[in-house]
Amino acid sequence: MEPSPLHYVVAFIQPFQLDAVVDAIRQLPNFPGMSVSEVRGFGSRAAHPPRVGELAEVDPFKLKVRIEIFCRPAELVVIVETIRQAAHTGNPGDGKIFAGPVSLAHRVRTGEWGEGAVLRPAAKA
Repeated sequence: MEPSPLHYVVAFIQPFQLDAVVDAIRQLPNFPGMSVSEVRGFGSRAAHPPRVGELAEVDPFKLKVRIEIFCRPAELVVIVETIRQAAHTGNPGDGKIFAGPVSLAHRVRTGEWGEGAVLRPAAKA
């Protein structure tokens, strides 16, 4: 078992921006792939007790798309910036992006650990 020299990116974006993000991210060299799921949540704007005039029974959860990407450290900033630019509308609810190191990665099928569990070998320059 070897430590993983990988990082992860988790982005929450507006569903209608997904195609733009996918189109932009697929243009990156050595793009490692991504997972996408529909999620519901709310941010600080809805994280309060109902105020006078608000309906208490209104569902505060908004539909978002969650994108997960695992990458090499050298690719992290460009992936985050690509997502940010493609997901940006300038309106509230554009989303959030989080990133950090991955301490362990393992591919079940082959038994590979670390970078080999997730990524193809880097293209040679």
